[in-house]
Amino acid sequence: MNLTPTTKGAFLAGVLLWCLMWLSLFKADEIAELGGIQRWMNSKRVLGWIREHKSTTLLSTELINYGTHGIGDAESVTFAAGGTLVNTLVIYVLLPLLNRATRDNTRRNLQF
Repeated sequence: MNLTPTTKGAFLAGVLLWCLMWLSLFKADEIAELGGIQRWMNSKRVLGWIREHKSTTLLSTELINYGTHGIGDAESVTFAAGGTLVNTLVIYVLLPLLNRATRDNTRRNLQF
């Protein structure tokens, strides 16, 4: 397989798009406050649901990813593969690490 500048760019674009999506989820409370819908949007509740339903979340993000970009073109598949990498890392690595860090932090605060 040749990694042309187009495929490298498509992969990087997929990675950065999904990074932007996940970062916007982490900032969802602030976005909801600006829109006046903070009553209905709670990022901690959403992230908790994602931590409890990892496989469903990954399947949903991949359905959106490949459903939007398709599998008919090599650049589209490369773009979606970048998103797949980010989604997998966030769901199975980053969120559990953040959860562990926040749990350890609250335990330390209770000990003092």
